[in-house]
Amino acid sequence: MIDEDINIKFQFKMTVKNVPENVEYLTDWVGFELPNGVFNKGITACGATTLAIKDEYKTIICSPRNNLIENKHAQHPETLLVTGRFPEYMITEYIDKTEHPKILVSYDSLPKVAKLIADKTEWRVVVDEFQYLLTDSCMKSEVEIRLLDSLKSFPYVTYMSATPILKKYLDEISWIKDLPYMELEWHNVEKVRLIRQQSKRPIDAALQIVRSYQNGCYPRMEINGDVVYSKECVIYLNSVKNIVDIIKQTDLQPEEVNVIVGNSVDNDKLLAKVGHKRGRIPLEGEPHKMYTFCTSTAFAGCDFYSTCASSFVISDSKRINTSIDIATDLLQIAGRQRLTENPFRKHLTFVYNLNKSELSEAEFERLLDEKLRLSKLEVADYNATSDKILRDKRIKDTRLLQKIKGYEDSFIMYDEDKEEFTVNAMAYLNERYAYDLQRHNYMNGLVVRQQLNERHYDMSEPLRYVEYEEQLLCTVKKEPGAERMEHYCDCKSPKCIFGMIFTSWADEFYPDMKMYYNELGGDRIKALGYKESALKNAILIRQQKPRLIYEMRNAFRSGEQWTNGQIKAKMNEIYSRLGVKKNGVATHLERDYGIRSREIKIVQADGRRKNGLEFI
Repeated sequence: MIDEDINIKFQFKMTVKNVPENVEYLTDWVGFELPNGVFNKGITACGATTLAIKDEYKTIICSPRNNLIENKHAQHPETLLVTGRFPEYMITEYIDKTEHPKILVSYDSLPKVAKLIADKTEWRVVVDEFQYLLTDSCMKSEVEIRLLDSLKSFPYVTYMSATPILKKYLDEISWIKDLPYMELEWHNVEKVRLIRQQSKRPIDAALQIVRSYQNGCYPRMEINGDVVYSKECVIYLNSVKNIVDIIKQTDLQPEEVNVIVGNSVDNDKLLAKVGHKRGRIPLEGEPHKMYTFCTSTAFAGCDFYSTCASSFVISDSKRINTSIDIATDLLQIAGRQRLTENPFRKHLTFVYNLNKSELSEAEFERLLDEKLRLSKLEVADYNATSDKILRDKRIKDTRLLQKIKGYEDSFIMYDEDKEEFTVNAMAYLNERYAYDLQRHNYMNGLVVRQQLNERHYDMSEPLRYVEYEEQLLCTVKKEPGAERMEHYCDCKSPKCIFGMIFTSWADEFYPDMKMYYNELGGDRIKALGYKESALKNAILIRQQKPRLIYEMRNAFRSGEQWTNGQIKAKMNEIYSRLGVKKNGVATHLERDYGIRSREIKIVQADGRRKNGLEFI
């Protein structure tokens, strides 16, 4: 029942272990074994999965992402990779002939492997990146439920992640409520600096990144006196559609792009529309393309070996249940670049928006309780259906609705094993979890900083990284002209201690800014609102000044009398002819062009008198 699954509270049996200072990877730690229970390994890239592959136990390693286990299998070809419709007889043959079998499976493939193992007493299971049991539940929680049910038959299971699900949610998942909890404390952890930029349209930031690289405007960093350029980028996005739109708008060619997304017919069709195909993550030593696009299939556990790639996360969170978990996924992404020779791997640029329709906590709880109540009523009504034709239709309709909308409207699901409708507890918890993420992580910067610091993110501001980070912020902003120009002027101020570093980079890649500043100066640029169109026009007026003086003096000669309306019309005609965006004002003739005049009243043919000027 849903109440049993979500309302049970318990106290963790928590153990904290200090990792010896000489241990870089868990495979170096003599005598250490992956525990039976929940395991917070503390940091990414510490070799926990490798330990599970190398130890002397019969082991099944479960992954939420096919890309992850495919990547691990490529690094360890002695393992057996089981995904999709892998033949059962080949699994049995591998188990029978291998002394210490190591089977890599996706979450949905574990039940198939589990049923082929009669005696499980010597087997261990590692559920890698297990936080996805909850974060994926808005769309495919049936898979997670079948996985958890299958795991009950194994005596030794390690639920492993560097960023486990928030403890308050572990408290509410009955499947693992009695498991012990182990957490590792590491010495000399490497910190990753988070560069955050809020944007109304994060996808525009991704376009800006690509176009900057296309124009040769690469982020750079000075290392030991030498300038090193980041000539590759990895961009993480929410959807394949976003990737296709970026490729289309920037005209990227297949030889330039590696697209790492889920293996599905729909994804293949979307990519085929722009002439692209799914790629794979290069192994160590293999070449990387300039642009790598990833969806969540590559967030967790996959390894990149670029020597110069910068990483960007573009989070377009329009609905609560599509929020990226920044306390989980950002850490996962930050740990993906493995090579220490890549100086850009210690930085992560995060561009995100806020959900304007965010509900108050009281309103959210009210709506969630109502949704849960209605879901229970649906379950009772559907299970009471005795007519087989109607029951089959309701099963079909429920599955179709979940495929189209997930659990957006209801938590009802059909349990094939129990042959009954039920309320999906994991989907319920996912919705509450996603709300907490958006409300507390996106909306409250202090909470974000505290969480990230706890997970070894560096939010301080050492000057040695300022140049690189200023470049990235200028690259991802939606209105690069005005905002970048304003920042440039600020950096020109003597009070800006790192201004020379940034402006030297900007002078190289954005020479127009240097020209505007030299021609107009900071005060004039500020008065024009930093807008590029206004700056261009101001420069044009300055360049056209001799011609404007000639045209105006030739039009308005000494002794002539013009009404103010006639003067304005003539000035506008001259401005338009010379391509200058400016409105004619009679009083500007003397100020701007030295044409002296005196105010007069000019009698019209109908006897009316109009204000005008006589030129002297």
